This record gives sequence, structure tokens and C-alpha cells, in this order.
Amino acid sequence: MHNNKNNLLLRAALIYIAATALIIIGVQPIFIGLVAERLNLDLSQQGWILSSEMTGTLLGSLLLPLLGRHFGGRGLYLAGAFAALALNVLSATLDSLTTLVLCRLACGIATGVLYAGAISGLGRLPGQDRSYGLSLLIQTAVFALYATCMPQLAEVFGNRGAVASIGFWFVLIALVALAIPRRLHREAPVPVPQSGDGCATLGRYALLGMLCLQLAIYCIWGFVDQLARERGISPVDVGWAFGLGILGGLPGGALPSVLGARVRRGPMIGFGSLLVLLSIALLARHAQDAEQLCVALFLMNVGWVLALTYYMGAIASNDPRGTLTPWVSILQVTAAALAPAFVALQQQSAGHEAIFVSAGVAVVLGVVLKCMAGVLPRRATPFPQ
Repeated sequence: MHNNKNNLLLRAALIYIAATALIIIGVQPIFIGLVAERLNLDLSQQGWILSSEMTGTLLGSLLLPLLGRHFGGRGLYLAGAFAALALNVLSATLDSLTTLVLCRLACGIATGVLYAGAISGLGRLPGQDRSYGLSLLIQTAVFALYATCMPQLAEVFGNRGAVASIGFWFVLIALVALAIPRRLHREAPVPVPQSGDGCATLGRYALLGMLCLQLAIYCIWGFVDQLARERGISPVDVGWAFGLGILGGLPGGALPSVLGARVRRGPMIGFGSLLVLLSIALLARHAQDAEQLCVALFLMNVGWVLALTYYMGAIASNDPRGTLTPWVSILQVTAAALAPAFVALQQQSAGHEAIFVSAGVAVVLGVVLKCMAGVLPRRATPFPQ
């Protein structure tokens, strides 16, 4: 009974850390809008700031196994939380583009360690669909709350105060980390009972499909504030549209949390991807005011969270050797790092239309890869797809 209680506390702590470690993504468009306003940055320069932080997050994810062996569980999470707190406060004081890029890179490393550790830890525990669904559900609520509040914090406390407020979330992570055992990452992973090449093949294709979905989202996500302002939508209206639009992740995360693996993953991924495609089309053509922006973002978040949850569940449950699950967080932040850099380069020669076309192609490619996963390994033992 005592062990069950400890496992429940561990799961709850990891779910919360997974949900809030990447808080910057929930307010990325608003954050970069505040920074761009203060430093007078163009779209390409904004892309490099976003890309630097996500590159740091990728580095943090890659460093996790090495750091985990040397520093254990609880201490690692506490160190990551305090480093992210200090760097977020520091970034609010910087006025140079170069130093801000370096500061956000370092902040990304800290948050990458936190996020990758939480995702990897949840992958070792049973019931991955529900764990990932719950983490995305909480993430949605937190993102919606903070995206609505941040523009108003900027009005009350100023531009720098709003940026520094990001550090608050890492104070909470440090408190939650106290529930994590001291030697979490030194423990051997729980062996996964499934085996067979077919499982691993399904997992690898799901991993590639998830990468495509994330690339599509991040091609657009960080630049929506800029695009909305160009269409005459005020910053406070953009904040409300984001806060309400992000709530679309609630039904997107609730469905997997309730249904778990009782439904086939393929159709759920397809449905979620279709909603993302529809939202991209709406953002490209019809988001001319705050209400239309909110509808497009709502649909995007329903589809994004729904498809992402089932992609992650497909990877974790089709990972016989435990080698694919650590790549979930790595590829997610790889997409978040590459997409803004790709857009920054693209904007030097192409118009805004190219952003939406690139995102749409990536969504379709992800679904095609997931369909291929269901066709190729038929000779292997079947698992839910």
C-alpha cells in the first residue's frame, strides 16, 4: 500500500512537471511579441530567439541520460527548476539580442532536462495513454490561464515584469519535485512485456509521424501574435484569443484520458490531424479578428493534443526495448527548434503564405507515415494502432 502511494505521488509529480516545464510554448507568441516590442525585432530575428530556446531544450533532453547517472532524480529536477527560474528573471533585464539569445538557449537546456525526465519517467510507468493525456490536459489549462494573464501582467507590471513572471512556474516545479525519489534515474527501467519487430516498427513510424505534426504546429505557433497584429488585432485581444483557443486542448486531452487504449489510435490521430489542417486553412484565410483567431486556435489545439497524445501512446506501447520512448521529448523539442529557424530563413525570401503551406504538408506527411506503419508490419503480432 505504501509503495502504491509512493508510485501515485511520483506519477502525479511527473505529470505536473511534464505539463508545465515547457510553459514558454504556451505563451511563446505573447512572449516573443513582448520581446519584439521592447527590442524592435523583425520576424526573422524573432525566429532565431524562439529557435535558440528550443535548441537548448533539445540539448537538455539529450543531456538527461548523462546527468541522470551522475545526479540522480530529485536533485536533478530541483537544479533544473532553480536554473530556469534564475534565467527567466535574467532574460527580463537583457537589452541585447545576442545576450538574450544565449540566455534563452541556457534556459532551454534547463527546461529540456525537466521535460525529458518527466516524459521518460511516465513512459516507464503503466498506463501511458492516460498519463500523457492527463499531462496534456493539465498543460492545456495552465497554458490557457497564463496566455490570458500574460498581456494583462504586461499592462500592470510592464514588459519586463511579464517576462520575469515565467519564473513563477519553476518555483512550483521545485516544490512538486520534492515528491520525487532521490535516485529515480538510477533505477532500471520497468521491463516492457511486449516484444517483436512489428511493435518496434509501429513505434518508429509513430515517432516520425509525431515529428511531422510538431513541425507543422511550430511552423505557425510562435508567429501567430505577429501575424495577428499585422491584421490589426490588439495584443490584449490576441492574449484572450490564445487563452480561449488553447482551451481546445481540454477535450483533446480528456478523450485519451477517459478512453485510454480502448479505441484504435490510427483513426484518432487522423481525426486530430484533420482538425489541425482545418485550423491552418482558417489561420491562412479567415482569422481577420479576435473571434476568428480564437476559433482557429481552438480547433488547432483540439487536434494537436488529441493526435499528439495518441502518437505518444503508440510510441510508448510499441517500444519493446525501451529505446524509443526517450526520443519522444527529444523529437518534440527538435521540431520546436527547427521550425522557427526554418521560418526565419524562409521569411528572408518568401511571404507568409509559405508558412501555412509548409505546415499543411507536414501534417499530411505525418498521417501518411502512421498509415504506412499499419500496413508494413502485418506479419508481426498486432497491437492497437
